[in-house]
Amino acid sequence: MEIFDVSACESKIGYVFKDKMLLRKAFTHASYANEHGEEDNELLEFFGDSIMEFIVTEHLFFKGKGNEGTMTQARAEMVSKTPLNQAFFKLNLTEHILLGEGQKKNLKTQDKLYSSVYEAIVCAIYLDGGIAPCKRFVKKTLISVYETLCKQKAKECNSAIAKSQFQEYVQKNKLGDIEYKLVKKSGPDHSAEFTIDLYLNGKKLAQGKGSSIKTASAQSAQKALKKLKNK
Repeated sequence: MEIFDVSACESKIGYVFKDKMLLRKAFTHASYANEHGEEDNELLEFFGDSIMEFIVTEHLFFKGKGNEGTMTQARAEMVSKTPLNQAFFKLNLTEHILLGEGQKKNLKTQDKLYSSVYEAIVCAIYLDGGIAPCKRFVKKTLISVYETLCKQKAKECNSAIAKSQFQEYVQKNKLGDIEYKLVKKSGPDHSAEFTIDLYLNGKKLAQGKGSSIKTASAQSAQKALKKLKNK
């Protein structure tokens, strides 16, 4: 049986379990369970998905923004793979997942792995402590991550506008050719920072940084446009 660091895991989750084996079970993938004769987390994942949807639905209901259609869409987006994975990565829980030897070699192809463990954690908290700590966990992790993603999406829309405005200004004044160059990417994939240099006619005009190439490019375009207009 592989050692499972319960206290470190509880600290990251923000909840102390009465049933420590229930927490371990939430992190036990079927591949590990088959190799070691343990119970896997699939039923916890199944129930956790429904608990999570209820908490998100309640949150949207009391927030009271939009009609049934827009709330249904918001709920679907909130419990989708991207925010679930990001919520999981933000908790830094990847190292605690118990995987079979074969599964460890194919992590890059297992997109659903992390969101499934997140759902299993939700169920484990519910079974161990009831709905109140479960709500706190989902609101602190998934819902906050989703709201951050919405803000980033809004920034990306603004990014497209910024790049378009810069391009229109350059074309209107016949200032030459625009080129964006990625010069640096730092940090892990789920929390990366990109650095983009903007060139006008082969001369570096501005540099932008952001959580995506789009936002970094937009920042460089905004800076470049400001420089040109000041001249």
